[in-house]
Amino acid sequence: MSDTPLAAEQIDVEDVFEAIELYYERGWTDGLPVVPPTEKRVRALLDAAGLVPERVLGEIPERDRVITAEHLAINAAMAGCLPAYMPVLAAAVEAITDPAYRFNHMASLGSPWPLFVVNGPLARALRFNSGLYLFGPAARANATCARAISLLLWNCAEARPDGIQRGQWGNPFRAVGFIAEDESTAWDPLHVVLGHQRETTTVTAISLYPGFQQLHCPRSTPEGLLDTVVDAISTDEFFRGTYTLFVSPQHVSVFVAQGWTKRHVRDYLWERCGRSVADLKRRGTWGVMAAKPEGFADFVRDVLPGDETRFVHLFKPNEYDRFMQATGALERGADIYVVVGGGNAGIRMAYVVPYGVSTDPVTKPVRAAATTG
Repeated sequence: MSDTPLAAEQIDVEDVFEAIELYYERGWTDGLPVVPPTEKRVRALLDAAGLVPERVLGEIPERDRVITAEHLAINAAMAGCLPAYMPVLAAAVEAITDPAYRFNHMASLGSPWPLFVVNGPLARALRFNSGLYLFGPAARANATCARAISLLLWNCAEARPDGIQRGQWGNPFRAVGFIAEDESTAWDPLHVVLGHQRETTTVTAISLYPGFQQLHCPRSTPEGLLDTVVDAISTDEFFRGTYTLFVSPQHVSVFVAQGWTKRHVRDYLWERCGRSVADLKRRGTWGVMAAKPEGFADFVRDVLPGDETRFVHLFKPNEYDRFMQATGALERGADIYVVVGGGNAGIRMAYVVPYGVSTDPVTKPVRAAATTG
């Protein structure tokens, strides 16, 4: 245990209920009650990750903020996290403060918020849910880790409605956006696909628009299943970025039976997602994201002869990018992550739409061993 004094103010209260009310009065909670973060509990969280209180986990230069291990431990204690979750949370903070994630986009009116996907041995050891009710309150690890990050950014980065959070609708992933992948199938898990060793535990942060799209996929062939996904993604926001497709173990078996890997799924969607210029004009999307459409002689919103057969790719760079993609979208990567999870019954897949400007997913390894206690 570190002997370094904690920097946070210590307040004496009569009982737990007074502590809870104090947090409401000072604006330190998001509307739900919190677990009072005693020094003993905060130090237990720090010790579980082998961190000293002053250790800097990340910086947010846009907000002139530094996130320390003590900041994280206090908010994790408030959320009800077990000490063993702390190394995973530390990796999550490192991910969203990585320059590639571009933290400042979270002030957008579009209400972006990170989804965290945990892979590797600790995901199972710490009992992160990867199955039934994946995006619901089904496991302590998922629920408390999601809230820990929410409270941390609420209190340390002003990510709240009276601060930088100016989203029009808000984002439900703020409450449920911490999940694991089901790694029991024949497919390589996400972190292996991204180049990490299978025995490494990782956390991947993916910035998302609010909610997810659930698709009814009753077909029994890989192509039939994915054609439904192609149609749905192509008619959605039409923002280039990294989309995440969630496939149930039941559907994985359909793909595996035909020799399909995650790469085959990704490539099928990559080649086919897109819309005709006519479709994009009719739905008011043509030119919406263009930086300076008024400067182009061929920028016409009316459907013209030939527009029905002019195809605009969502993922692949093409001649229409100047009309369809903002500068920020062109500066970031485009990809399709495939994650296995959800209940093993039913005929549905799901996907999430990436935030539309200048942010890339970031994956960080969990750097300290954690126990399951």
